[in-house]
Amino acid sequence: IAVNGSVQYLLNNNVKPFLYLLTDVRFLHRRREDFYNFSRNSQFTIVNLDVYEQASVDDQKYIEENCLIIRSFYRREKGGFLKKIKFNILKRVHKALLISVPLSKRGRLAGFCKDISIGYCSCHTIAYTAIQVAYSLKYGRIICSGLDLTGSCPRFYDESTSPMPSELSKDLFKILPFFTFMRKNVSDLNIFNLSD
Repeated sequence: IAVNGSVQYLLNNNVKPFLYLLTDVRFLHRRREDFYNFSRNSQFTIVNLDVYEQASVDDQKYIEENCLIIRSFYRREKGGFLKKIKFNILKRVHKALLISVPLSKRGRLAGFCKDISIGYCSCHTIAYTAIQVAYSLKYGRIICSGLDLTGSCPRFYDESTSPMPSELSKDLFKILPFFTFMRKNVSDLNIFNLSD
């Protein structure tokens, strides 16, 4: 499973991605030709509903004909009373949806979905979505490359003389609770990270 610009690295090394995943509409808007190239050169492409809804009419047609569309259960991890009721009902209806609904209004949701056909739990990194996709495809062991949680590593697929640093570290306080939740609640999954 390849995400965002990492597909180019694979293609440059004659590796056809099994699955290309895109959840950031900015990537489609800023790098439209790359999106089409990556999608056409991957066996499967998955985009989220936000990407589809904010795409141009032509791009929506391409997505409908060539991509799988998944939806996030929420856009923000915080929410009021009604949102908490909604998620408490959803997790009872969908046993594959594991979600912690905090009592505090300021508390953040944390979740993991074992079946992306019903949705996925977003957490400020596409890697977490990719892990849920892999789990849904029945992978029990996942090896991540380029999942830099320290901010010290450049993007592994950018081989230029001044590669852009990863931006995950600025959202680390939002991301880590999801990985902690996953570790505690998804016991049949082994994840290895090749990054520092």
